[in-house]
Amino acid sequence: MRSIPVDEIVLGMEKALLEVNVRSPKPLRNQMMEVLATEQNEIAREMVSEILENYVIAEEQYLPLCQDTGMVMAEIEIGNTVIIEGGTLQEAVNEACRRAYHQGYFRKSIISDPLFGGNTGDNAPGVVFIRQVRGETLRISLFVKGGGCDNISTLWMMKPGSTPAEVERVILRALDKNAARACPPLVVGIGMGGNAANVMILASRAMARPLNTLHPDERYRRWEKKWKDDINKLGIGPQGVGGLITCLDVRIESAPCHIASFPVGMVCSCHVFRQIDREW
Repeated sequence: MRSIPVDEIVLGMEKALLEVNVRSPKPLRNQMMEVLATEQNEIAREMVSEILENYVIAEEQYLPLCQDTGMVMAEIEIGNTVIIEGGTLQEAVNEACRRAYHQGYFRKSIISDPLFGGNTGDNAPGVVFIRQVRGETLRISLFVKGGGCDNISTLWMMKPGSTPAEVERVILRALDKNAARACPPLVVGIGMGGNAANVMILASRAMARPLNTLHPDERYRRWEKKWKDDINKLGIGPQGVGGLITCLDVRIESAPCHIASFPVGMVCSCHVFRQIDREW
């Protein structure tokens, strides 16, 4: 058995949240530079130039990459021999949010109840997904997501036996209508399988994969590339002004499902892709 003090986990996540809200990862900058080199629409190029300039200013002046410093999502993999001392993982995520958002002067965007609640004042609680795996390692993937891109999340209950082309059709239809609202270029996560509740977690997990990681299954890698190319053919472009690049990446996660069901979920990230991993 391995014991990990909850204070150690809080400190690690606090530092990670302070970093991810102000510093864009190098793979993201590289992809946006490729977008700038690819785009032909002058207004789209101007949008991308401003995004890249914003990345630099945010890091140099220690300012948020976006004024919407989002809601924190934590996907946690905990080994079956790990014991958390002094608290729970949900408590650790919440406390890390409180500390980081206070110290960084980040906007607090969380209300305690969608109908009757006021602002919690500390950006807590975070959204936590926990999976138990074998071993003695604790791994936490943190993702910070603003409201605009979250608002285009979509769930479909497809007919059993639907083809990849039919799945792509509903995705393209939804993004053609809504992608401009989510501050593209987007990272698009697609979940397939499980049930209606689980498939949105699958989509979130797919979206939050570190940049430049490939699906282990070649069949899914082909569909990820095709769907990305076809989304870009929509012509929505950076910030919705038109252009060649609407989507930076498509990622897919799948799971077993009931023979009578075919859930499909879509979750997107805006051009401020704020993802970071920590391991203990």
